[in-house]
Amino acid sequence: MLTLINEYVFGPLLPIVLMAAGVFLLIKNRFFLILHPIKIVKSLFRKGSGEVSPFKAACVALSGTLGVGNIAGVAAALATGGAGAIFWMWVSAFFAMVIKYVEVTTAMICKKGTYGGASYYIEKCKGGKFIAPAFAVIIVIASFSVGNIVQSSAASEAIYQSFGVSKLLLGLIFSLLTLFLIGGGVKRVANFSSIVIPILSLIYVVLSLAIIIKNYALMPSVLKRIFLEAFDFSSVGGGILGFIITDSMRYGASRGILSNEAGCGTAAYAHASTDNIPSEQGFFGIFEVFVDTILLCSLTAFVVLIANPAELSGGNGMLIAISSYDIVGSFGGDFIAVSSAIYAAASVVCWSYYGNEALRYLKIKKQSRFVYTIVYSLTGLLGAIFAPNFVWELADASISLMALINTICLCTISNISAKETRLYFKD
Repeated sequence: MLTLINEYVFGPLLPIVLMAAGVFLLIKNRFFLILHPIKIVKSLFRKGSGEVSPFKAACVALSGTLGVGNIAGVAAALATGGAGAIFWMWVSAFFAMVIKYVEVTTAMICKKGTYGGASYYIEKCKGGKFIAPAFAVIIVIASFSVGNIVQSSAASEAIYQSFGVSKLLLGLIFSLLTLFLIGGGVKRVANFSSIVIPILSLIYVVLSLAIIIKNYALMPSVLKRIFLEAFDFSSVGGGILGFIITDSMRYGASRGILSNEAGCGTAAYAHASTDNIPSEQGFFGIFEVFVDTILLCSLTAFVVLIANPAELSGGNGMLIAISSYDIVGSFGGDFIAVSSAIYAAASVVCWSYYGNEALRYLKIKKQSRFVYTIVYSLTGLLGAIFAPNFVWELADASISLMALINTICLCTISNISAKETRLYFKD
């Protein structure tokens, strides 16, 4: 049932809604992303105040997006939707930048004290008093699937395939690490993310670029393959209908959103933990999408397509990624396995924070949130042992539902961010 819903409802609906919302919000905010790129970049280097710095808050949000989606998700999208899927990731990323800016900026304006997030600004929508609590419940459910089981399963599979370490042992380590980091609150999570994410991402970029540069002669054919397959609608009859439901577009957009989480409302919880000018914190949202999708997802896709000049067959995305990076020797695949596990650990920790904040919004008492933390940590052990297709389908469905609800709500209250944007760029 979930498979059918993902394929025939969320599949064609999600990219259309996100692109339409991106265009609407870009116009509403006076094309700021196109007209003021230099000012946006400069703002990223300013220091903020508060217990959690703007950069650390962005790193917490990044740790929730960087993970299985950037590596296994991209490889799986290429295997299922063809090379053209990466083109639609790029297209969705541009609109995702605008949407994520709006959701972060709106969250900063609508937060209550040091707490904020999607549920807080959804309250301001028509019917928001009912939608906001439901959205918080969806986040809690998604934290177990998208944020935990999917991540821990892919990470344990990667380490097991490369080093033969017991999945049960890896699951136990995952659970203990999650419990330790969550126990320190958002500050400990932020400190962990601000150190691990930049270092790991830099090494990942260097390794990927080394492979691409070494095989630069293959890049023209890789790019040609991406653009040709992006518009290959023959398998679904061509025309407008083909454009809407083509696998390349569907998997490119959905995996892009699964990776950068733009429009889902989750990152808004992390960003609301800092004190900063709303628009400037929103620019960090743009930065996240750029790093996640334009940079890291693209590098993964290029390496996978270089290593697999023939058509990719459907299969385990993590194994495809590991074997692709083995093109430079076993070191490449081993690094992907280790980095995937670390990215996944950061994502698991970050999603626990999202779940806790959603429970806080629902006015769940501290003792009950502690029970959630314990159960959530133990779920990592379950995910390391197995991750049935149902969990992946549940992850896709929950993230798609969150994106649709949150994006539509953002459009209905878009005057909040538009006013802030006008004031910021008026000088």
